[in-house]
Amino acid sequence: MKKQIVRLAALGAALLVSQGVVAADRIAYGSTAIGSVHYTYAVAATKAINTHAADKLNVTVLATGGAVDNLARLARGQINFGLGTFATVYQAYKGLAKFAGNPAPKLRILWVHSASMQFYVVRTDSGVKTLNDLTGKKFTAGQRGSATENLVQQILAAVDVKPDYFVATLSDAVAAVKDGRSIGYAKAGSRTSLDGTTLELRALTPISVLGFTPEQVTKVQAKLPYVAFSDIPANSIEGVGAITTPVQTIGEFAYSDSMTDDQVMTMLDALVKGQDIQAAAFPDMKGMDIMKESIAAAAALNIPLHSGAVKFFRSRGYKVPDSLIPPETK
Repeated sequence: MKKQIVRLAALGAALLVSQGVVAADRIAYGSTAIGSVHYTYAVAATKAINTHAADKLNVTVLATGGAVDNLARLARGQINFGLGTFATVYQAYKGLAKFAGNPAPKLRILWVHSASMQFYVVRTDSGVKTLNDLTGKKFTAGQRGSATENLVQQILAAVDVKPDYFVATLSDAVAAVKDGRSIGYAKAGSRTSLDGTTLELRALTPISVLGFTPEQVTKVQAKLPYVAFSDIPANSIEGVGAITTPVQTIGEFAYSDSMTDDQVMTMLDALVKGQDIQAAAFPDMKGMDIMKESIAAAAALNIPLHSGAVKFFRSRGYKVPDSLIPPETK
């Protein structure tokens, strides 16, 4: 009986192929913590891909620990592509910082979806007024194992600020701030708003957002040339004064061989067609030229694009700098 079922299943599959009905490629997308605005984006991007490329791709989004976790999962073959800060991708590509001695030359850029601000949030009643005041205080650099955690620790070390790091998941970090076990945390947000988690915290706990001085910016960029900063005018974000803070370019990356050129081209085509789906959930995407921004972000760090991305961008009339063309592109 079992042999007969197997034969029937094989016959059915053969008939589907002969009729041109082929199952869509299953693709795993490593994102970040569920409470992050970037997880919200990943869900929307997945919906756009599965809506506009349903016959070719079936993408599943996975909640993860962020860029560092996604880089590890990608290396193990557990995901096909991931989401994260490009500063962390750069370090992994070059084998710097925590990736020292273990470069990942197969890393490739797919697309960019956000230039996020890195906000240093503290309880107002903590007495902390400047970054220097964080020294010796309980502070979460970012979700445990995330790109934000890694980058914040590097940035604060560059300006000789030494918090007593409270290592935690995002939800535990927020809970610790609420009950006073920690005074704050670092978290990515948009140019116009704090992230949803921080807005919920602010509804119950008065908070302040710290900024960098010009001298601190100079020190950071001298030691960490892949870190950019942005000036946020007073009240452009409700309740936040004028600050200068790091910018995290966030987007998607893969290995040169974790996705085929056809898969990447199909995915990017679906993302462009479904930009309205993404913008409805993640306003930063509204009006963004995905192709132009992706090329610019990759060029800023000299990380090659995936060969499928090169082909897609060129097919849409965009010039791709020679420095971004990977060796596998013919």
